[in-house]
Amino acid sequence: MSVHSKPLSLISGTVLLAGTLYAASAIAAENGQSPPAEATGDATPATPTTLDAVSVTGSRVMSAGFESPTPVTSITQEQIQAEAPNSIVDYINTLPAMAGTRSPTQGNNAISSGATGMSLLDLRGLGAERTLVLVDGRRYVGSTLTGSVDANALPTGLIKGVDIVTGGASSVYGSDAVAGVVNFMLDKYYTGTKGYVQAGRSRHGDDDQASAGITFGQAFADDRGHFLINAEHATSDGVGAVRDRPWFRGWGTMVNPGWTATNGEPNRIIVPFLNRPNEAVGGLITSGPLKWMAFSPDGTPRTFDPGMLDLTGSSSSGGELDGHFASVSLKGASERQNLFARGSFWINDNFEVFAEAGHANSVVRTNSSYNYYGGSLTISRDNAYLHPLVAQAMDNAGVRSAAYGLLLGDASPRVETTTDRAVVGLSGQLGQSWTLDAYYQYGRSKLHTQVQNTSNTTRLKLAIDAVVDPASGRIVCRSSLANPGNGCVPLNTFGGANMSEQALAYVLGSPELRQTMKQEVVSAILRGEPAQLPAGPLVTAFGVEARRESVEGWADPAGLRREWLFGNFLPTNGENEVKEAFVEALVPLVADELSLNAAARVADYDYSGTAFTWKLGVTWSPLDALTVRAARSRDIRAPNLADLYQAGVTQRQSVTDPWFNNTLRNIERVMTGNLNLKPEEADTTSLGIVFSPWDNFQGAVDYYQIEIKDAITSLSNQQVIQRCYDGDTEVCRLVQRDATGAVSGLTMSPVNVAKRVIRGIDTDLIYSQPLEGMGDNTSLEMRLIATRLLESTSENPFASYDYAGENTGSSPKWRALANATLRSGPARIGASARFVGSGVLDNTWVEGVDIDDNHVPSTWYLGLSGAYTFGGERFEAYFNVDNVLDKAPVRIGNNNNGINGVLYDLVGRYYSVGLRFSF
Repeated sequence: MSVHSKPLSLISGTVLLAGTLYAASAIAAENGQSPPAEATGDATPATPTTLDAVSVTGSRVMSAGFESPTPVTSITQEQIQAEAPNSIVDYINTLPAMAGTRSPTQGNNAISSGATGMSLLDLRGLGAERTLVLVDGRRYVGSTLTGSVDANALPTGLIKGVDIVTGGASSVYGSDAVAGVVNFMLDKYYTGTKGYVQAGRSRHGDDDQASAGITFGQAFADDRGHFLINAEHATSDGVGAVRDRPWFRGWGTMVNPGWTATNGEPNRIIVPFLNRPNEAVGGLITSGPLKWMAFSPDGTPRTFDPGMLDLTGSSSSGGELDGHFASVSLKGASERQNLFARGSFWINDNFEVFAEAGHANSVVRTNSSYNYYGGSLTISRDNAYLHPLVAQAMDNAGVRSAAYGLLLGDASPRVETTTDRAVVGLSGQLGQSWTLDAYYQYGRSKLHTQVQNTSNTTRLKLAIDAVVDPASGRIVCRSSLANPGNGCVPLNTFGGANMSEQALAYVLGSPELRQTMKQEVVSAILRGEPAQLPAGPLVTAFGVEARRESVEGWADPAGLRREWLFGNFLPTNGENEVKEAFVEALVPLVADELSLNAAARVADYDYSGTAFTWKLGVTWSPLDALTVRAARSRDIRAPNLADLYQAGVTQRQSVTDPWFNNTLRNIERVMTGNLNLKPEEADTTSLGIVFSPWDNFQGAVDYYQIEIKDAITSLSNQQVIQRCYDGDTEVCRLVQRDATGAVSGLTMSPVNVAKRVIRGIDTDLIYSQPLEGMGDNTSLEMRLIATRLLESTSENPFASYDYAGENTGSSPKWRALANATLRSGPARIGASARFVGSGVLDNTWVEGVDIDDNHVPSTWYLGLSGAYTFGGERFEAYFNVDNVLDKAPVRIGNNNNGINGVLYDLVGRYYSVGLRFSF
């Protein structure tokens, strides 16, 4: 299907809206309501309470007076402001249910992903693609091919609250709401002028941050209309190479060099400064009789110190380098700008029309990796740059060529995202008990990814093969002898001190990818009370929605030829459409005690067929202070644009090669799409209680279970290689091996083969107490949010594995966040404690047998904040200190650099100060 086919648009949108408005007029007629007369300038506009009545995220029919059967964690604007985050995602990711799997401090070495430095939201660690992000209950255009939203695009200064639905909600909102929903609610009717300025710095003198924003809102036409505009700008200088932190030791895991099957030593050991001993700044001969010959700055030979080699010889500890990943940025530098505007107008006493427009731009820069070549290059005896002593050594050894390893600077991704979004719609009252919401939304996200200072492997191999031109006596590339016009510039890498700027310009460059994602949505919803039941009104909502998503891409020619070490991007083109209809009902069974919530949705996708989702929930309040709630739902995640159309993401991957005694190899993996995918299905169950034994205390405890069938996934690299090694000829199609039989590459696509099960218990406790003995307007507020993970199993046809309790990713058994705030008049002071429980590196390892130390200790982080209001409550000065005790990250021995930015603070103690104002 061409991405240039007719927009979803106006045809389906007009029919959809017309049908809904026809139904609306019929309902109005049933209620005996004549069409409203034209509003005059003296008319008093209807108060827009009917438009905000449905206020519980996760339902179209729940009002604030009902307890939702699906748990919802609500975060207020005041709570967010107390933490003073430079980005709202920084705060949201501290919540126990969230896994910050992609942020400025996480995923910085995922060079070719195109999402480096983005702030994506991931509930339950099930992947950002299974968390639906909404703004005022509406979808937001994705920033990536997977449809995930970079929260940097949201207008932070306008957010009045965030609702997090920690359960499936596909029957209410459609695809992707498998793990849950994060709904950002904007202060749409703000009137006045407000703003803020904020600055921050780490105690190490880096990661300087500055942000400022201003909002203006004004009513007009005798309060029938309202206009709002918001603008923001924020910068963060980030943190340089991880090696610059005093706690850095480059921890990693390698095969114990002293291990035998009978000596009782552990098979693996955790070591500092984990390296790959086949690469070096200034070059290194990696095999043969001259192995370990390196080069001094003047090109003379010297002996390389690899440190302590592991049993396979493919990893080492210490030596000349401080770690293979030591140059990776601890936190990327970023800059973002946001502009948002909204206008609304009551065209009569019952209907309001509105329009919104938003523009956001963010740029993230980071260092991701050395340009590394682990013995994959070749130097020849007749190389014109060889020092005579090296040439003589090769002659003495009878060597005409040698495998050559090299580190050549740092590859540095730059990711720019530009998001534009516009919404027009109509909301209003129909009769005495019906409301209508209809809108059309257009969103466009442009992603421009560059991997700056990346080596072009094709050119590098030509450039280092330098010889003397017998005709001119000049040093030239060997390839230029046969093709003088090929533009090759010879490069002297021996010792690293004599590389000319012209030669570096020839071999280094910036592969790039440009992608434009577009989203169009047409939606209409009717809500009302069609009948009065003995226990109360029957509340229903039904609606229709149509959505089209598309992508167009462009990549640089060298990347198309796969010449770069990193960033061999391939442009993706494709589109997908879905048409949906849904219904929801709230049925009171016993007045003020027992109610039933049911919802259903049918969706028809272009490529993946028809999917049906549903939800059934119940709330029972046997006592005023106690509510029991339960919900069961069928949810889906339809294949996204990446799943279906990905032309090919090329990434460097480390694998062990079973054909060569599990030698560690760095290979190229290409991920492509699959048009034969179908929606994955999830069955979600939740059961809990909400209790309030006294007026100033509320609590909720909920059990959850999410079971995903036919999950869209790819087999792991090692599973594919091992299955091929074990003789699975079908899987061997995915494995590339070179002339020696060594693994050299993988080609993989997503398939519907996995099963995911995640279970746990959530707790949310809130306590507030006036402190009358300490003066007027003095109070204490406390909150505890905690999650206990019971199971996180991933299963495919070849393996089943439970990640619960592994602290290498996002699956610790315990996470908690506690806050306490003391208010007294114009002053506020607060403290927070974030806890991560103890765990292990690998659930299958036995300490002392498989690894020398499998334990990961628990840790906690203290935060302090305060504020003071002055100037007639028009100004508020505030401060915040994160990681007050300046705790170093917990050592995670089998992760890159021995750290895990998903769970643990990496920056250290951080100070923020700011000023808010309103007029």
